[in-house]
Amino acid sequence: MTVRPLPIRLLAAHALKALWAAAALLPLLLCAALLAALARAPAAHASEPASCREGTSAVPALMRDGRIAAIEREAAEIANGEGRLYRAERDGLAPSFLFGTMHLSDPRILALPPAAETAFTGARSLVIETLDVLDPRAMAGALLARPDLTTLPPGQTIETLLPPAEMARIGPLLAARALPVGAIRTLQPWFVTMSLMVPACEAARTADGAKVLDIALAERAAAAGQTVRGLETAVEQTEALGAMPLALQADNLVATAAIVDQLPDVFETMIDLYLKGRIALIEPATEAMMPAGTEMASSVEITQRFEETVVRARNGVMATRLAPLLAQGGVFVAVGALHLPGETGLVEALRGAGWRVTRAD
Repeated sequence: MTVRPLPIRLLAAHALKALWAAAALLPLLLCAALLAALARAPAAHASEPASCREGTSAVPALMRDGRIAAIEREAAEIANGEGRLYRAERDGLAPSFLFGTMHLSDPRILALPPAAETAFTGARSLVIETLDVLDPRAMAGALLARPDLTTLPPGQTIETLLPPAEMARIGPLLAARALPVGAIRTLQPWFVTMSLMVPACEAARTADGAKVLDIALAERAAAAGQTVRGLETAVEQTEALGAMPLALQADNLVATAAIVDQLPDVFETMIDLYLKGRIALIEPATEAMMPAGTEMASSVEITQRFEETVVRARNGVMATRLAPLLAQGGVFVAVGALHLPGETGLVEALRGAGWRVTRAD
């Protein structure tokens, strides 16, 4: 089986959804380190300064060429698409807060806005996506214990999934990250894709010991005597990615390789909009950066399946597991910002469960 040809715009859309939805803790933190370990290679770009920035936000250009208006109209249709901090209240309980994160170590992201800082320091407990990320060695062990989630079925290799032309393009990209094809030949494409998505600055900072926002919050909370809890396990997060059909995984790998030079600008655009609290604008704005193409119904269907598996299904699990934790009152919940907006997002889920949820930023 080899990846089927799809329009570059829709392939790019797959890659961007994977990048934003799975700017998830587990892929960004673990994949680069674990792949480097498999290759017995040092982390790439380790000499980059902690404050480095690689890309340029596309937002000013979208404003100049007039495309921002249409993108904003699209984003305006998404429920709860603005804001990173929400207050959840119920009579008789101390208020809790829901904060959308980006799982990166960029200093701009680590600096909580004042309202979020006040809510965080005043909370009795912290909830993050997974506690497993606080112990990378245990997380790697859990992942390696489930080879069905990371390795290809017997008899298949990355070369059997991708045409020779795509392998010729992907090989040098991996080599630049000190990951020879031989080290990843039997790994599932999603795992390889995540290694390409990690920005050089991010790889350098984490190699130097910098913490992503979620881990930094967990360490601060523990030092302050707050209880720290998680909503998922590392294996569950991996299952969400590993459950995608191999054809879709291969699509994402091909698409990521095609746009890898644009990823620094994509990341900077995401960070720009995230810091402004314009969460629903991130997806259409980054998609607008991609080349134009013709849509195909099959590709749209695959994209919808990706969203259902990696985003919506996990939202439901998070909402269910949050219920007894929020019932204690005084909780600060820090999860990926993508999980907040939309009809199936956590904000609407909490409202549906009887909480009064309002913007707090």
